[in-house]
Amino acid sequence: MTLPVAPDVETILDSCIESLRDIVAPSVDGEWPRYSAELVVGSLEYVKHLLSEDLNEGRRVELQGAVDEAREILAGETAPQWAEALAEASPFEAASKLLVACQDIGGDTADKVRATLHPILRGQLDAEFGRTIGLFSAFARNMAGSQ
Repeated sequence: MTLPVAPDVETILDSCIESLRDIVAPSVDGEWPRYSAELVVGSLEYVKHLLSEDLNEGRRVELQGAVDEAREILAGETAPQWAEALAEASPFEAASKLLVACQDIGGDTADKVRATLHPILRGQLDAEFGRTIGLFSAFARNMAGSQ
């Protein structure tokens, strides 16, 4: 006798996604119900990504490295905005305040800080956009049909 093994969450999600995308959505009449089915498919695909890894921890570590680089760039700077930004415990908050300070203070130092933070933040944004493309595709198809 073998013990029953419950399917893992990814297998269940894959089954739901495939059934909705390949069977249900194409057979649904009407734009709104079809859009809703496509949106559910995109949402389930996004859930798979959310369950697959701790995205925030990886982003936090990566961004903390960039904030630490900015700290080195700002070592000799005296503007209180820099110190306030670098005092934040969260690298997300620190990066946000650093970018505001860059805008307010300007200059070569601000350009160097931006050049340190922007590639990391853009990379994280691009990765997140890739994870949500299923949702955006459904939105785009619905918007095209509404004109």
